[in-house]
Amino acid sequence: MAAAALLTILAVPAAKKITNSFETGYGVRKVIGAALSNARAIAAQKGCYAGVRFQQDLNGDQYMIFIIHDPRDPAASANGIGTGLANGFRAIEARKPVKLPQNIGVMDLRIRTDRVNAAIGVDTDVIVRHPLTGQVENALTDLNLDEATELRDAATFAVVFAPSGRPVIHQVRVRNRNGRNDAASLINPSSDDVFNTLTQVDNGIGVFYQDDYAALGLGQEPSRNCFVIYDKKRLSAVSATRRWTDYLQELDWVYINPHTGELVND
Repeated sequence: MAAAALLTILAVPAAKKITNSFETGYGVRKVIGAALSNARAIAAQKGCYAGVRFQQDLNGDQYMIFIIHDPRDPAASANGIGTGLANGFRAIEARKPVKLPQNIGVMDLRIRTDRVNAAIGVDTDVIVRHPLTGQVENALTDLNLDEATELRDAATFAVVFAPSGRPVIHQVRVRNRNGRNDAASLINPSSDDVFNTLTQVDNGIGVFYQDDYAALGLGQEPSRNCFVIYDKKRLSAVSATRRWTDYLQELDWVYINPHTGELVND
């Protein structure tokens, strides 16, 4: 009994240390690296594009969701599964989304340039540079991050791997596994518990809005090969009009090795 008690006493600090390490940027980086390795293996095993989607839920908590390219027409598939979109990705079954620590977030620092048509996959860096000097124009850059929609957009992106196992830039538009958009959902809604339409998610069916809402910053976008890890408390402590100037520009970029898929610093 004494030995068991001693082990318990020693285990508590150890467990707390592990938890605390996960709450740091370094700990999150390790978890992201593991998720990307998992997605890379899935792409090779399934022989199709697969990856990790970063997205916030309705509470603002950010998750990593394992996704797979599935352009099939659900009406033509045997089990009624498929996005029906050429660049459509859906959540992988039996792969639970991984929640990031509440105080840590990830951004690609890119936002949509089309806020009307979710099918148009064009975006741009929030960083604005002077056309002649190449210097960052902080005032304009800050204006690209002063709205909640822009922050949501910058924190919503995907990393995709080809069947060869290499990270690639691929257009991504996530949708529920039955390919239902808002119009189709009125007649025959999807029960997908990961990605779903705005109405379904608001009604508690699904956790994340699918890429059908350009006005919310959610639409087709190219996958990424780099991102930054930030502290949500520090970001919330600065003015909404100076998020880049007073904090985000200090962060180091994390890149994905184009050959191994491993994370490397700038």
